[in-house]
Amino acid sequence: MNTQDTHTPLSRAEITLTRHCALVTCGQTVKRGERIATANAPDLGDLHSPLNGTVAHVDPYRIRIDAGGDQTEVPPVELDGLTGPDLHARLRELGADLPPVGEFDTLIINGADCEPDVFARQHLMTTSQSTLEHGLAATIALYTPKRTVLAVLKGTSKTLIGTELVQVSEQYPSALDPMVAFKVTGREAADDALVIGLETLFQVGRIMESGLPALETVVTVGRVNRLVSVGTPVGQLLADAGEQPASGDRIVLGGILRGVAAASPAQGVARNTSAVTVISNPAPVAQDAPCVGCGECVRRCPARIDPAMITSYAEFGMYDKAQAEHVGACFECGLCGFFCIARRPMLQYIRLAKNELARAKAQTGEDN
Repeated sequence: MNTQDTHTPLSRAEITLTRHCALVTCGQTVKRGERIATANAPDLGDLHSPLNGTVAHVDPYRIRIDAGGDQTEVPPVELDGLTGPDLHARLRELGADLPPVGEFDTLIINGADCEPDVFARQHLMTTSQSTLEHGLAATIALYTPKRTVLAVLKGTSKTLIGTELVQVSEQYPSALDPMVAFKVTGREAADDALVIGLETLFQVGRIMESGLPALETVVTVGRVNRLVSVGTPVGQLLADAGEQPASGDRIVLGGILRGVAAASPAQGVARNTSAVTVISNPAPVAQDAPCVGCGECVRRCPARIDPAMITSYAEFGMYDKAQAEHVGACFECGLCGFFCIARRPMLQYIRLAKNELARAKAQTGEDN
């Protein structure tokens, strides 16, 4: 594994809107660090422009910005003296993907990379110790836990001051948040435990150190980790790494099991993008095939639910029945789709059901 902190000059950035509302319009001039979208979900931070330029395109799914203009950026924000809800609100405004503040006995920092051939968190532990500890101090001040745990893969010696070290197996899916929570607390969904990814700690630390928005993330491309601007096109990252996807290959944001296919090489990486992966043409393609009832997905499911039944309900829009089958308990590990002999898009159906249920809940809340 190699590491490389690189700021690739951007001629264009594409920011994906994931439960965000755009604050800019086509033709508008923006500065680096200017807020361009606000989050409408309680666990997401706002989005900011990674470059100086002009907004070239806006739709409900993306904002595209072309570089240009002067090299000024927004001034830093004063964070000294802020505590509690005021600090939490300001951090989210500056791009930290922090959950709502609540009462938690245990704060778990997941520093273990979740998927094979993804090393972004390992890179952060090696290169950004001071920033992570700044982020940890602010996060502990927000959530005031009685116990703070850092989860790492077995064999990792790095730690953070003030944390209890817990090692998890390298066997997938042991490093997923629910599995880590179970390792620490004995429960996969403990109400009194909060799991935060190491990349979020890095975001918070960078904001606390600089007073500027979270504009960068660490992404594994091949076996090289790169510090890049949010919104950097995946095609540019692959080209810089010397990779040229062939016709029929798929570019995935994330790892091979849990990643999401890029709409095009122009799609930019997000704050939570841990890797950019190319799945080659010979790989089996998921298709809308009927379930053959083999039961392989049920045997492989670490959440002990019935993926076959849930995805069948989701396929036909029966989301209430998917909810009754505990779709919310799914870890989204992707093992059901990986082992499905019919090559059904299992994880995609599960994510569809979760998204539609969340949207229906939000609409019900608005109506009330």
